[in-house]
Amino acid sequence: MSGQPVAPPDDSRVKYREMRRDIGPPGTPGSPPRRGVLPYIVLAVVTFFISWFVFATVTGIPVGLVSAPSHSTSGAASKGVILTIDNPFDTANNNTADQYAPANFTVPAHTLLEFTIINYDTGMNPVTPVQTMVNGTLGNCIYLNSTPTALGPCVHSIPAGFVAHTFSFVGGPYAGFNVPMPSANDSPEGGIGASVTFFAYFNDTGTFTWNCLAPCDPWSMAHFGFMEGNMTVVAPSP
Repeated sequence: MSGQPVAPPDDSRVKYREMRRDIGPPGTPGSPPRRGVLPYIVLAVVTFFISWFVFATVTGIPVGLVSAPSHSTSGAASKGVILTIDNPFDTANNNTADQYAPANFTVPAHTLLEFTIINYDTGMNPVTPVQTMVNGTLGNCIYLNSTPTALGPCVHSIPAGFVAHTFSFVGGPYAGFNVPMPSANDSPEGGIGASVTFFAYFNDTGTFTWNCLAPCDPWSMAHFGFMEGNMTVVAPSP
């Protein structure tokens, strides 16, 4: 009816309409931001790598992420040391007892040394968890079944059920140095020789006794020159 005053608009209804316009449908300007998938991808990647390294540590299966060391230091070629265990082709040291050959050898100090140990023994011997771990080599790493032109996979341990021998130092400045040797059954050819390659520095000079800590041939473990020998470290040649 004309002449009657018009009621002012309800403030609450006006504010509700303004709020609805500000929010709008999803994906329009003013709508609440959606959480992206990037945090979930980052979480999945981090979880994968943590699980990978934990698995490799527990099982000894190589993760293959350790880069190969250089074969030289300060421009000088590293020195090579080759040892064999129960080598059927070494007629001078071939007998029925377990034996490293040579058991006694000399290396230069302050030199990057490349060791290769070839094991022809197909047996396996019980060892402690510590004796399955690589310790003292460059990167605490050994390379399995390498070729003359390429290093094999890097591992930091050998599963306990596959260890035949160890190359270890239990006293002196190199105490705790340990390289587990896999059974020859784990070689690519199966029983023809499993090789381990590692790199190490031995900087304290003198003569030091190494031992096999895996309980293998009792006679060999009790006789020097078989599962025990000397490594002599001398000053490098000028």
